[in-house]
Amino acid sequence: MTILQFNERYPDEASCIHFFKEQREREGIICKKCKSREHYWLNSLNMFQCKYCEFRTGLKNGTVMENSKLPLRIWLLAMTLVSATKKGFSCLELQRQMGHSRYETVFRLYHKLREAMGKRDSQYKLEDMVEYDEAFVSKATKLSERMKLKKGRGSQKQASVAVMAESSILEDLITGEKDKKLQIFQDGQNR
Repeated sequence: MTILQFNERYPDEASCIHFFKEQREREGIICKKCKSREHYWLNSLNMFQCKYCEFRTGLKNGTVMENSKLPLRIWLLAMTLVSATKKGFSCLELQRQMGHSRYETVFRLYHKLREAMGKRDSQYKLEDMVEYDEAFVSKATKLSERMKLKKGRGSQKQASVAVMAESSILEDLITGEKDKKLQIFQDGQNR
């Protein structure tokens, strides 16, 4: 999602509240007090309230955003910026892009997001046909140091990188031909 698309989709805090409310309803809200799954929405407070014990649950409760005073739109913008680039985002660049004045706040926000993303990745396990490959990738080293290091496969100039991917055999429904291609699974959907 680009910045322009983000601004069109989430122009204000109310649209972000609506988005997070839908996400929480889809996942299901469980009362911390009585473990009930039946809640109703309080518009004036932007919270869910348990039908039985009347315990209130905010949109940020039980998420990476819990105990944060930052608006939901700031969190959503940070999530978009951090996940939209392949090369990554530094905290300082994130602070500049969001127009936030305090580096420490952005630093904590960024590292909470990175921790949550890391935990999510550890939930997936590769099964069935797993392909493994390794490669040696050149490291960024100063020219003066590079001349002193040895050359070749075991060089200190290069880092060993291992990659594993799950693949499966696909069958064309019309011809019946079987074709081995890599399938990428994300959010439970084939892409």
